[in-house]
Amino acid sequence: MATQLLNADAALVTIQDLLGHSKITTTQCYCKVSNLKVQRDYYKAINAVLQRTLPIHENIFEKAKIGITDSIIN
Repeated sequence: MATQLLNADAALVTIQDLLGHSKITTTQCYCKVSNLKVQRDYYKAINAVLQRTLPIHENIFEKAKIGITDSIIN
């Protein structure tokens, strides 16, 4: 149950409360992170980073898109 909740994006402290554990380390013993969970967390974090840096690099990305489009057309 703990692993299923974790993979469904439940917070570890929520799982701890549901299971009635006084220590978070006990809850961690029952939770196994799947590759899918790690992958979702990675992409969520990267998206947040890109959103913060996008205005800074927006012109660079636009120029790169134009360059790619031009090379495809020619």
